[in-house]
Amino acid sequence: MERTLVASLEGINLAKKAFKSKRMTQTDFAIEVQLGYTTVSNFFNQKPIYRTNFQEICVFLRLEWQDIAASPEPETPQITLVEELWNRIIQLGSHSEQMGLILVEEKTLGWGKDKPSRYVKSVRIGNYIQFEVDFQTPGYLLLLQKDTAGEIWCFCPSCFAPQQHLENGKTSLPQENSPIASFPIEGEPGQEQILAVVTKDLPTLNWLPQGSDEPLQLDENSLTELIEYVGKCEEYQVLYTDYTVID
Repeated sequence: MERTLVASLEGINLAKKAFKSKRMTQTDFAIEVQLGYTTVSNFFNQKPIYRTNFQEICVFLRLEWQDIAASPEPETPQITLVEELWNRIIQLGSHSEQMGLILVEEKTLGWGKDKPSRYVKSVRIGNYIQFEVDFQTPGYLLLLQKDTAGEIWCFCPSCFAPQQHLENGKTSLPQENSPIASFPIEGEPGQEQILAVVTKDLPTLNWLPQGSDEPLQLDENSLTELIEYVGKCEEYQVLYTDYTVID
């Protein structure tokens, strides 16, 4: 709830008409409603005043405050530097159907008709999933995830995917010998993205985790270094996909 309110153009015209019928000055009006003169002046000049004061003025004018107040303007979401850098990396690649999420229960049941894409596009909080990548050429995999909170995590390499060099074909994360067999879907509803960077040579990144490390949260410096590294690579692929997390 907004702490302050401001009159709309239509609303202030109604308020001024009601005020004119009172045949009083703004000073007398302020005294009558027991508010400061500046508050009353701000009201009639379409400047924000405290909600309770706005409502008291409308009551005195025998108006419904909802008819007088302007609708709050939607807040413009601020793009963080991390999001800006992430979008720059996305622009280096292309959307791919060669990677995605597999629901663990669907993978293990083994019934039902085949779908055009084996990868799900929406998952519920509480589901368990695996990441799967299916590449035609071998290389070193760097797998990143952007979650619904806007945080970016490196899952390969990590303790869930210590083997960074991949041969042709499909690979699932968590990999074998990982501490867990699947990832739980947690957090808030929204859109998440997976991004894979595949290079011919082992990436030379200062922040690159070891295969025994927990997933690393990337910051502005990490993403900037990744962009610079990819820009210098002669052979690389940047692929991404997205999915929706729902309640």
